[in-house]
Amino acid sequence: MVDKRLKEARQHGAMGLPVGCYRIRPPYPAHCEELECHWHDEMELFKVERGTVRVRCGSEYFEARAGEMVFFNSGELHAAQPLEGGPLDYTAVVFRPEMLCGGEDDIARVKYVAPVLEGRLHPQRVTDGSTPQGRRALEAFDQAALLLEQRPPVYELRVRAQLLEVFSVLAEGGGQSPAPREQAPAQGVKAAIEYIQEHYRQPITVSQLAQLSHMSDGHFCRLFKRYTFKTPVQYVNGVRLSAAADLLLESGRKELDIALETGFNSLSYFIGVFKQNMGCTPTEFRRQGGRDTTGRNE
Repeated sequence: MVDKRLKEARQHGAMGLPVGCYRIRPPYPAHCEELECHWHDEMELFKVERGTVRVRCGSEYFEARAGEMVFFNSGELHAAQPLEGGPLDYTAVVFRPEMLCGGEDDIARVKYVAPVLEGRLHPQRVTDGSTPQGRRALEAFDQAALLLEQRPPVYELRVRAQLLEVFSVLAEGGGQSPAPREQAPAQGVKAAIEYIQEHYRQPITVSQLAQLSHMSDGHFCRLFKRYTFKTPVQYVNGVRLSAAADLLLESGRKELDIALETGFNSLSYFIGVFKQNMGCTPTEFRRQGGRDTTGRNE
């Protein structure tokens, strides 16, 4: 559920209840087979429901298995890919930190939420069910997701209570350190991602992105792939394909017009890249309504 901008523009939940729940599982649009590298101001709880995913979060790189929950802090670059051809199957609860605390003098804000946002307190990154505390956090996560889906009476209070239960386990299992500055490589990758999102309709070169990130071409390519799981060219094409897929489904425009509108310099190149990544031609994708009918995710 990633917006075309890698810094998400969507509002999660409502103004008075800034929390959203997203359940992603097959069948889904063919261009949503992985969680693209992105970030947002909200915190996120990401639970793998089936299979194993490779996760990149900030400077960390690890695997998460079915039943495990991952915490993403506000502003952290994160991405996930299913392993061994498995499906992308997860539930995410995305919420503003204000869901966990009150005003400036609130002890929860002072002792826990603010230190996490500032990088001085590092909540437990991955939670599984091997301990009583872990099982408690996972049960609270499942309850929060169910409440957000069903919205029974007073669900707003109960969602907040469940998120606090999860966060208390993560904070207790975490560690403290002096507040670090965001690493320059991450800042450079963010700058490149933002540029791609804003200018994908125009020609983009690796040298442009490397210069923007203050790195050599080779160093930039290595770091970019480490953070996003993709080469810069693959990433640019992915952004363009996502935009093209939306236009194919939402408009009756000709494929050539869509190709040129989304940064592809020819119809033949557009069709080739589309088929390689989506498993079908643009025409077939439009006819199928965007659904992946190849069976490659099952």
